[in-house]
Amino acid sequence: MAEQQMYLTLHCEPCEDCVQEDWQSIRDGELHWAGFEHCPRYEVYVCDDGRGVPPPWIRERIVAREGTVHLPVGGPDGVPIALLRRVYGLSIAEVAAARKTGYRATPVEARYLSDPDAATTPSAAGPGAPG
Repeated sequence: MAEQQMYLTLHCEPCEDCVQEDWQSIRDGELHWAGFEHCPRYEVYVCDDGRGVPPPWIRERIVAREGTVHLPVGGPDGVPIALLRRVYGLSIAEVAAARKTGYRATPVEARYLSDPDAATTPSAAGPGAPG
């Protein structure tokens, strides 16, 4: 029997055919995120999703596309400190710095942190989000 070799590309390097989509939404009072990568050239599909703040590489792409919103932290008009710590898992030192300078959030995160009604809306999806 002749020896056969099969080569499989599990993930291609980003090429001009690759498509990446990342988004955040607020569903059932929680932050959700999703990431999708597709390369039609090599028929590679990768998708991932979860609750809370997205992983750094997905959040970076969302920030690059949508920018950030500066939010005051603490005080009568700011994001509650306990909420900021819970959502981002910040240390006391990071919260103290955010209290002085504010915090930069994605537009969907900003809506979640600053609008109590958005956190209870069944689907408040960001740009490009499905459904």
